Amino acid sequence: MAIISVYKSFASGGRELGRILAKNLGYQYVDKSLFQEIAEALHVSEGTLESFEQSRQYRISNVFSNLFSKSYIQRIVGYDKSVVEEQEYQNSLKKLVLSVAEEDNSVIIGRASHYFLKDRKNCFRFRLVAPLEFRLKYAVEKLGISPAQAQSVIARRDRNQQWFHRSVCGDNYDSPLLFHLTVNTGLISIEKTAEIILSVVGSIKN
Repeated sequence: MAIISVYKSFASGGRELGRILAKNLGYQYVDKSLFQEIAEALHVSEGTLESFEQSRQYRISNVFSNLFSKSYIQRIVGYDKSVVEEQEYQNSLKKLVLSVAEEDNSVIIGRASHYFLKDRKNCFRFRLVAPLEFRLKYAVEKLGISPAQAQSVIARRDRNQQWFHRSVCGDNYDSPLLFHLTVNTGLISIEKTAEIILSVVGSIKN
């Protein structure tokens, strides 16, 4: 019984790897489902929550939200709030990650799970990296992004990911000491990476 957390660069194959691991282990696979639960817990639309994760402009929105009570904001915008407060989001995200971990036997992709579960003994944390050339090819061939947009999409996602993790976890969110293993999927295939991770998890558990 264990939790596997995968922290990955965009277009490095993290979700593909997660599904392979979950299938081999018979574990549940968690990525967007956790995201949807957070949206329900905060009573906001997925679009609003996604905007919070991907845009630093929400720092400005938080300034506005602090001027008014939540009841006032909800009266104006209705059930679907247009503002997500950082602390509210962080608390809900951490609570949901921890609740998934309590169930064991899960593969969690992203959502700062590697950081929230860093002190959990049965959590195995892995990081995926890859060179830009690999990520460009992966984005086009596996994610359906047009060749003309791939580089700008990756650059934007990298910026957003850095901001999101710093705001949620602090500056040490990607410390190498947080991970059992870091793998370069530009040099090692997704399938081989899955084999390596399964071997690492098995050797540590035993």
